[in-house]
Amino acid sequence: MTYLVYNICIMKRIPEKYIKEPTGYPFAPVMEIEGKRIAVTSGTCCDDYDGNIPSGVKEQARNTILACEIFLKEAGYSLDDVFNVEVYMKDLSMWGEFNQVYKEMMPDPKPARKALETGLLPGYLVEIVMWACK
Repeated sequence: MTYLVYNICIMKRIPEKYIKEPTGYPFAPVMEIEGKRIAVTSGTCCDDYDGNIPSGVKEQARNTILACEIFLKEAGYSLDDVFNVEVYMKDLSMWGEFNQVYKEMMPDPKPARKALETGLLPGYLVEIVMWACK
């Protein structure tokens, strides 16, 4: 019985045609998913429990990804289960700095992803939504 349960675990893959990241950015142009359960985080920002907000985009990116990871873990998921990421940034000119942190923290294969420049609550530079599947 354990063997059967193991065989119905998630399948997350990039179709062969798109194995290489053609743009050079850390995301899959398309992600094929097979699973039984989906979890999605709410828009997550980087403040701590005392309401302190880091000032730099790298610190905010790191703390936001860590917060998403904690929320997913509490629901029984990990960053390995993430198949789609939505990134909302106050200023897309900071995209390179954000990507440095993202490349370091997100496991391969990198999820599909979109990024938008938008207004955020005061002090925030980054907000992230993650979709995961089991």
